[in-house]
Formats: sequence, C-alpha cells, structure tokens
Amino acid sequence: MTLEKTPREERRVITLEELVARVEELRESIEVLDSAINTYLSQYRELQLSLETLKNLGETPGEGYIIIDRLSSIMIPAKILEKWESNLLVNLGLGYYLKTNREKAIEILTKRIQVLEGEINQLQSRRRAMAEEYLGLQRILNQVIQSQQQKTR
Repeated sequence: MTLEKTPREERRVITLEELVARVEELRESIEVLDSAINTYLSQYRELQLSLETLKNLGETPGEGYIIIDRLSSIMIPAKILEKWESNLLVNLGLGYYLKTNREKAIEILTKRIQVLEGEINQLQSRRRAMAEEYLGLQRILNQVIQSQQQKTR
C-alpha cells in the first residue's frame, strides 16, 4: 500500500533566516490589518450613530445645541427647521453631497454600513489566517531555539 502526500503534507526546507523573516513579515502585516480594521470600525460606529440619530429624531422643529467636535469639547446653538426631514445633505465622498430626504439618507447610510461590515469581516478573516500562521511559525522558532539551547549545554 502506498500513501500519497497531499499538498499540505509536502515538506520544504527553509533557513532559520527565512523563517524569522516570514514571522516579521506576518507581524507587520497583522499590524497593518489591525490599523485598517480599527479605522473601518470607527467609521462603522460613526455611521451607526448617524443612522440611529436620523431614525429617532422627531419631526417637530425646535432649538438646541449640537456638538461640533468628536471630543464633545464645545456645542453651539442650532435650530431644527420645519420639514427638515426632506432637506438633508448626505456625504457621498470626495467632497460631493446629495440633497435628499430622510428615507433616502437612511437607505444610503444602511448600504454604506453593509459595505463596511463586509470589508471588516474580510479583513478580520485575513487577520485570523495570518495570526494562525504567525503563531505556528512562532512555535517552530521556539522549538528551534530550545533545541539549540539544549545542544549548547
């Protein structure tokens, strides 16, 4: 009876330097992915907040204050006009805005959130795969180091 090797079972000899270089490359790639994921998560949270605020804001006009920065350092007086819900500007990106109504704005924000969710999931999946490879290579490096230490004793 003969056993055939699957592609995953093929053995390849690499140098210790190549192994260390791959571990370093993976570490750097994971850091880049972490940064991108955090950026997308921040955008996602902001869009969710905008969507919920837009959905829950009453239609009656009124006066109040709005926060003008993300740290809530300062608020300025604001007046909500009659029929505001049919006079919204939605940022489309690249400096373009669409004048629309609340329903269309909610639709645009919802689609944008769905796209971000897909991007985040894709990046997190790539990160998990890289992290698994990274941890596997780290274990191999630790075994090599321990083996070398035992030889020198």
